[in-house]
Amino acid sequence: MAVVFFGGDVQDFPENMENHRDNKNYVKWNLESTAVLLHTYFPDSHVVVVRPSRLTAPKLATFMEFVSSEMDQNRMEFKTFSCYDNFVPCNNCGAPDHTPTHYALQHLERLLQGISQRLRTMPASELLPPATNEPSPPTEEAVTDGDGLQTQEEDDEDMTPLWWREGLNLDKAHLVLIGFSKGCVVLNQFIYEFHYLKTLTPDDDTMMRLVSRIQDMYWLDGGHAGGKNTWITSRSLLETLTRLGIGIHIHVTPYQVHDERRPWIRKEEKAFGDLLRRLGAPVHRTLHFENQVASLYTHFEVLNAFRQAAK
Repeated sequence: MAVVFFGGDVQDFPENMENHRDNKNYVKWNLESTAVLLHTYFPDSHVVVVRPSRLTAPKLATFMEFVSSEMDQNRMEFKTFSCYDNFVPCNNCGAPDHTPTHYALQHLERLLQGISQRLRTMPASELLPPATNEPSPPTEEAVTDGDGLQTQEEDDEDMTPLWWREGLNLDKAHLVLIGFSKGCVVLNQFIYEFHYLKTLTPDDDTMMRLVSRIQDMYWLDGGHAGGKNTWITSRSLLETLTRLGIGIHIHVTPYQVHDERRPWIRKEEKAFGDLLRRLGAPVHRTLHFENQVASLYTHFEVLNAFRQAAK
């Protein structure tokens, strides 16, 4: 199985977050640490973390021609907003402009194929941890006979530590798709494309082979600054999603659904879940940190909480 994660604003490589004036406060949730965290939740799965194609700060970028050369050299400090242009058309804040198809599913398939090929052909030295010169302790298979300590031959003695990459094809694995915060716009675009495939191109089953492998989709505190379409509320689109039988997991916090400045998020999230339930979809919804003050920290903490809630 493969878990594919689409992160939110602020999340980036740890070194980039450490060098950012504001984002360093949330470096705990960098993309590499999030990948490790997800692996603890899905220990038998490959974990793929998709970094957005652009990280922007449009309000500042508008005035860059007037700033000093020193500020111009530090523009990376302003990069905060995640834009998943390869999956869904976005403005400079990363707010989506959903279309019936942006070939997001094809892009996902090619991405998984490219990762698989890369992993199969990478030098072993790039995938294995650095070798140590310390002797390995005796294994449990070691036995003692009259001549002293002897090591029993293990069945997997000749097994390469990179056995898992032989014949690796992530695009043919069962898939779990996870969107966090801004990353949920990609999952929403997938819903549009499910409908496009099933209703507008019913004779084209090429992408349906990929869609049929999607087992679960997780929306983790989705939100963006677009003013609408934070959650999909179209009945026809959700009917198509329901017919696919994909497990729907909704995890939200007050940071998004109790934000009075963005009341549409609460209304759309409720409509999304309620309509899917009426249609008979397998929906699980959890509100986390209900009695805590809404903050970016509790928003990020949903990454810790969403799997614990399922236990």
